[in-house]
Amino acid sequence: MAATSRNGRSGQTGEDASTPDTRRWPTLEVPGSALRRLNATILDPTTAARTRDSDVPNPTAYVADWLLVPGLPGLGANDWIGVINDSLASFTQADGAPQFEAVMLDDPSAGLEDGRLTPRAQLLRKLGLGQPPSDKDGGLVDRLDNAATTVVELRATPGNQGSSPPDAWTVLQRARARAGRGSTVPIGLCHVVTACGTGDAVGYGNNVGYGNNVGYGNNVGYGNNVGYGNNVGAPCPGGGPTGRFPVQLFVPDPRPTDSTDGPVVAILDTGVGEHRWFQDGVDRDPQVLGTPIGLRFSPDTDPEGTGVTGDTVNGFLDPAAGHGTFIAGIIRQRCPTARIVSVPVMPGDGAAAEKVILDALFALLVRHLLAKAEGKRGEELQVVSLSFGYYHETPGSFDDESALMRVLRELSSAGVAVVAAAGNSSSDVEFYPAAFAERSDFEIPLVSVGSKNPDRAVVSLYSNTGSWVKSYRPGTAVVSTLPETFNASSRQQVLRLGNSNPARGLVDDDDFSTGFGVWSGTSFAAPAFAADVAQQLATAAGSPSKVLGDKDVKDAVEHALEDTKDNRPFDAGVA
Repeated sequence: MAATSRNGRSGQTGEDASTPDTRRWPTLEVPGSALRRLNATILDPTTAARTRDSDVPNPTAYVADWLLVPGLPGLGANDWIGVINDSLASFTQADGAPQFEAVMLDDPSAGLEDGRLTPRAQLLRKLGLGQPPSDKDGGLVDRLDNAATTVVELRATPGNQGSSPPDAWTVLQRARARAGRGSTVPIGLCHVVTACGTGDAVGYGNNVGYGNNVGYGNNVGYGNNVGYGNNVGAPCPGGGPTGRFPVQLFVPDPRPTDSTDGPVVAILDTGVGEHRWFQDGVDRDPQVLGTPIGLRFSPDTDPEGTGVTGDTVNGFLDPAAGHGTFIAGIIRQRCPTARIVSVPVMPGDGAAAEKVILDALFALLVRHLLAKAEGKRGEELQVVSLSFGYYHETPGSFDDESALMRVLRELSSAGVAVVAAAGNSSSDVEFYPAAFAERSDFEIPLVSVGSKNPDRAVVSLYSNTGSWVKSYRPGTAVVSTLPETFNASSRQQVLRLGNSNPARGLVDDDDFSTGFGVWSGTSFAAPAFAADVAQQLATAAGSPSKVLGDKDVKDAVEHALEDTKDNRPFDAGVA
């Protein structure tokens, strides 16, 4: 069961307790591997600290000792460090000295050599940030400060290293209480985001996970009762966001052999693996000023390599293995000339800290702005495709502390279209960042995309919906690319070795050496829309010599939204 508030209506304010709640509240599920890896925890509405008269929060997953503050170190972020330290002041040692402190991560002014800085801090140092802006930056520093978010870590002070810091949610509530009712405190949790197309094991589901504390510990044995490795076994791919299954597809690479690069589409996901379609037209190592954008995996941890990084004992494919390659194939099919920029942000369990997403988006913004200023058209972005998200603890009432919104809004104002998957919880509760589509302050509208069935008429049963979902594209039983290197431990359920007849058996459901598979989820509806925007741009460009402007991108988004064949769902007013 999903957790509810004291009046039975989680996350609602200002209503009489007798008002019926007709929303379908999603159940929170997060992989146990992510909770351990990220030092994450689950916000329990029944025990969570709250300020006076505040709402009972909804369940969400977040990093236990991180808080997000707006701005860059040395600039806007400095305004909020004192607020957090003041909230930690009540935790004292016997002599009254502070027991804990707030420390900014990725501070370029830290007295460290470049090689010891994080990639984000290295980028900030190369940009000359972390110090007052000069008169020569043309407003770039102010623009980046407005878009940026800095992670503040709660740590024990020197001499108290054995003490565990207080929980981030508790510190956040103290900061809000100190500010007083009606005051704005733009500090937020660092949420755990999950992919929207990994089957039944990651990020969603019904009555498994948060409510009865089953399902996020080790992710084994629920969903389709085939563990969590390959997510197979559902009798009908339209019944839910089912897992991968291999298929044979006899078509050549849609990209013309003499093609020049068309619109640039950035995919923030698990990366792109080996596949004959992706010999060119894909940037697997995006950088800005020599600094990598996104994560970098070793061969043993690459979810697009063998795909087996989580359960090395049994050798099952990771839940999200191949997720990024599958998305890339959808874009290749619908816009063959698009250049794909693959930004790895999540490992094979399909979950990541919000910080990783924010860092990648910020670096893409820097790259895009520098490319525009220097006339490097090949490094400018036109579209960003996001197939992940999270449920906020107070949906619809947290605009001032939304880190993702700030950087996405700045990308929009810089001429980049942002497309986000609506989520797979069969719910109308806002899923972020897709639900930012309700806002009117994006210069190029952010588009949230739900899934339709193969008939392109009916919304998929698992797809989220609601007024905040602005478009729909086919996301169920989609055929696309998967790494040709995938062939994990699963074997045919029936295999008769050859004798007088050839060997015969059922399909080996994790052998993707054909390079293609079928999968379902709003994860795959979003890139379909992103590719439609890119294809419209490619058509509008006409020739490689034409320079695409911000207005062209906005027109392409509006054209895709008006596409009646693929967009709006059938109004099922029938028996």
